[in-house]
Amino acid sequence: MATYYLPNGQSYTGDTHVMDGVRMSGATHTTNSEVLVTENSNSNPQIKNGRSPLQTMCMQALRRYGEFSPGTVDGDVLLMFIDFANMVIDDIRMHPYAPTKATTNQSGNTITVPVSFDYYESLSDTRDIDDIIIVQGLLYHYAMQQGSDKLQMYMPMYHRTLNQQLWRMLNGYTVRYKEKTTYDLTEPYANLELLNINNTGTSST
Repeated sequence: MATYYLPNGQSYTGDTHVMDGVRMSGATHTTNSEVLVTENSNSNPQIKNGRSPLQTMCMQALRRYGEFSPGTVDGDVLLMFIDFANMVIDDIRMHPYAPTKATTNQSGNTITVPVSFDYYESLSDTRDIDDIIIVQGLLYHYAMQQGSDKLQMYMPMYHRTLNQQLWRMLNGYTVRYKEKTTYDLTEPYANLELLNINNTGTSST
């Protein structure tokens, strides 16, 4: 469930092969094969195969929320977190940066279709979504359900994470920024100026 990127920063979802220990594009090696950059976004390194189970991310969210010990949470609260996680999946499904994939239709033409994500049905379920999106979404929806003042912090954090991670999954590292000479301490991204990246990989302002 790793994410692959081409040398120009664009995301890659096609077939891959390994040559001399290096992951490359294409099912078999050709002169057009390119070295792929591999990125894992599993925030629990002790889990070796794929994304984290929902229960693990629920415990992460509760630890960050910080008002009680996650070990004291009963089953009803965790069932509520399944609802929260499925709200996050709804957000991803309807997001303008929702992941897509190329497929071939009956006419033999290559078309782009959305990547579908099923709802969580149990706490042991995993989905091919970056852990950080789910955790931030759980924090946001739980703070909203609790009517907590923490909502003012978790809401912008969640939406920023959702926008950033989905853009990266869809377009790779194709947008670059540089720091401006003036700074706004209340909004870190106001300190970044978008760079235009041309097809040769060089930047211009």
